[in-house]
Order: sequence, then structure tokens, then C-alpha cells
Amino acid sequence: MTERLWEIYEQLCQVEMRSLDEFVRRLKSGEFGDFDRHDVVGFLREIEAAMLSNIQTKAMEHARYAEMADEVSEETHQMFDDLIEHYERA
Repeated sequence: MTERLWEIYEQLCQVEMRSLDEFVRRLKSGEFGDFDRHDVVGFLREIEAAMLSNIQTKAMEHARYAEMADEVSEETHQMFDDLIEHYERA
């Protein structure tokens, strides 16, 4: 199931440059079929972890990025918490 989520994510967010918010809204609407809630939440946490890792990588590359890393990491974490909360709402 995660592979199907990844395919949808790649198409919408990486190819079509749609937002994660739109990705979650469309998943929630059932546009792409039914997905187990735990699979979706787990998938979103995987994407979050990849983004947080990228932030840390950039922080090591340049001092300016390092100055912003904590703030951007917290914003990213909050964004994913909000997306998951939205997805889980009935």
C-alpha cells in the first residue's frame, strides 16, 4: 500500500508540483481509493523524516542554513502534525 501512496505522492507533489495539503485532501476524499489510516499517517511521517533530514544536510552545507535549521525543522514538524490532524478528522 505504501508503494501506491508513494506513486501518488510523486505524481502530485513532485511531477505536478501540487502541495502536500492538496495531496492529503485528495487522499482523504477517496479520489485514489481507500487507504488504511495507519498507512497514510506512517507514509506522511516518512516524508516528514526525509524533509527533516534534508534540512539537516543543508544546515551542514552552509552557515546561513544552519542558523535557520531549528526554526524550519519545527515549522516542518508542525506542518505534518497539522496535515495528519486534518486527514484524521472525520
